[in-house]
Amino acid sequence: MVYGTMKKGLLTLSLLMTTSLSAFADNLSAIDVLKKNANWDLVQPGTMCVEEYRFLSEGRVSIASNQERVTGSYSFITGTDTFGLPAVVISFETDNQQPDCMGNNANQAGTASTNFLKIESAQKIYFCLDAMGKSCPVYLKPVR
Repeated sequence: MVYGTMKKGLLTLSLLMTTSLSAFADNLSAIDVLKKNANWDLVQPGTMCVEEYRFLSEGRVSIASNQERVTGSYSFITGTDTFGLPAVVISFETDNQQPDCMGNNANQAGTASTNFLKIESAQKIYFCLDAMGKSCPVYLKPVR
């Protein structure tokens, strides 16, 4: 019977930890976490590709990926309802048209991207393609 009691105790502890971690992520604002650290690496799982994002003061952004260097501006959009994720909109102003870490060299100057922000922890913020956070192929991690 001690084994059964121990299993119940471990299950309860596991549920408490899961609930606590979930509450931690829910209470964190992805925007606040991004604002606390200017330097982030964008990781593309399954590849060796890592892009360096620098969220500079006054809404400026600098991105380095392999030989590509892109600059522009960024702004945050908060979710308009309780279900939508916040987003970062990046407007690209300059692009040296050199290959990025995936081999692309398309000129991004004059274009913009919207990435919805789904926070897992202060160490991992996903860039999602949809406001519900169902398609999140890459993530940011802070540079130390």
